[in-house]
Amino acid sequence: MQLVLLPVLVPLRDIRRDDAHSPVIDDFMGGLGVGYSYGPPFDQRLVTWADLQRMEMPRRALRRQAAHNLDARLGVAAVHGQPPALMLNFEGIASTLLLAEAFWAGLEQSVPGELVVGVPARDVVIVTGSHSPPGLAKVRRAVDRVFYAGDRHLLSRKLLVRRRGIWELFADVRPAPALDGAQHGFV
Repeated sequence: MQLVLLPVLVPLRDIRRDDAHSPVIDDFMGGLGVGYSYGPPFDQRLVTWADLQRMEMPRRALRRQAAHNLDARLGVAAVHGQPPALMLNFEGIASTLLLAEAFWAGLEQSVPGELVVGVPARDVVIVTGSHSPPGLAKVRRAVDRVFYAGDRHLLSRKLLVRRRGIWELFADVRPAPALDGAQHGFV
């Protein structure tokens, strides 16, 4: 079986970046980075700077090859469940799908509002819409459960939102209830 390189999300808090045996990591957002994993199976070992040197591969070529390999494997990605929240499955590294531009274009019409995801672990992605209070609550509960149970590859408690093709931290800002002046003695 031929080895394939895929990008994987990693928490920056767990990554050493001090020598040739450190993994090659690109910043992503919100305390997450992008590493590069050999596979299948994926998620066993990340490409290090020493590996890049041994392969005589520039970092840019690593990124390009991993992105190409990800796009080529999107056919095995699966969406499970029904609104208000959906789960993703992708070879045990569902969080990698956040890096696949083409994948999200097809899901945007499946949720009310903007795409919002919880990515508590490398193998767990829960999707809902920004205009779905029940979906947002379900995603938050799922993220809390994964962190409570623990996981070999915990990623983030933060929710992400996709805006104009870019992932950002989701700030669920709800408007404060309107105050009725008569009710509070302001009339």
